[in-house]
Amino acid sequence: MRSAHNISEYRERIRRIVQSVAVLPDEQMNEFLNLFQLEVYPKNSIIITPKTTKNKLYFLVSGLVRIYYEAEGKEITSDIKEENSFFLNGYYLYTGLPNFDYHVTMSPTVVLSADYDALEALSDRSHEIEHMGRKLVELHYANFLISNYNQLFLSAEERFDVFQRERASLLNKIPLKYIASYLGITPETLSRMRSKKT
Repeated sequence: MRSAHNISEYRERIRRIVQSVAVLPDEQMNEFLNLFQLEVYPKNSIIITPKTTKNKLYFLVSGLVRIYYEAEGKEITSDIKEENSFFLNGYYLYTGLPNFDYHVTMSPTVVLSADYDALEALSDRSHEIEHMGRKLVELHYANFLISNYNQLFLSAEERFDVFQRERASLLNKIPLKYIASYLGITPETLSRMRSKKT
């Protein structure tokens, strides 16, 4: 029976993203892409937990992944990963300290994943791969800084305006309580803001 998933097409998506930040010789690009293998998850699957110590780099092919942590008995959404984005167990990987967040699918989800140790070994052998990895980390860090700036210095209404401008499709895909949590406001405040904008 023929697989419904075209891994080659999924790897091509990664190729296009990588080529937007760095140029790799074909042989090294193919070696990098071949590290990524298919994983399929139903809705509400937990991909990463605070106990996860296996390091993988994930590429989200389809679906949605909510990243959240627990504080004072509440779930606080820190990010929502959409298709064509990367994610990993970064806190544990970069600090060696126990992870504190969960990565949970919000719909049936398809990812490609690559073992981080294998990626590191490939980086050790190739300056171009190492450079590409650094550029991807810089891109991720820039987005992290922008998100933190927005949380610290923008008003709730300004944060909602940015979200509506940059991630409007999510407003109809996921429960508003998660968006409210991500924006640092109550669901009631979010509802009022939405009504004012329509």
